[in-house]
Amino acid sequence: MMRTLAAVSIVAISATAVLAQNLDAIKERRQAMRTIGSVGTSNFKMMKGDAPFDLATFQKNIAAMQAAGTKFKDLFPDNAKTGGGTDAAPKIWEQKAQFNAALDAWLADVKAAGETIKDEAGMKANYPKVAQGCGGCHKSADGFTVSLGESFKKPAP
Repeated sequence: MMRTLAAVSIVAISATAVLAQNLDAIKERRQAMRTIGSVGTSNFKMMKGDAPFDLATFQKNIAAMQAAGTKFKDLFPDNAKTGGGTDAAPKIWEQKAQFNAALDAWLADVKAAGETIKDEAGMKANYPKVAQGCGGCHKSADGFTVSLGESFKKPAP
């Protein structure tokens, strides 16, 4: 009886620890950010003229940004605040409405960019708004996460 009770207690404690730290959500959001960062960097290089503008690549990148970004709100449950190499600041959970509003605004900018940018001139004129939206959350101080530069230095899990 004591062994059974001890075993049940160990299982319950282990399950509680797993539930308290949702590493799957953290891993998924890090992967989503890695995707957004990769395609965003490609778009940014085209915007700056460091890479030739390619509409097909740009459109593919925008679609990837939208797909990854639309998942984002669901990847910040209360049990995924720490662990798993997360850079998410507590501010996300403290100011959830503001975080969600910033994400919605960025997604609207991404969608608008996909609909309006058809050439290099359009990219140079309109893509900066998407990049600024990224920087709105990624700030060294008072952001929802670390700066973009610090994010890119972080190794993949």
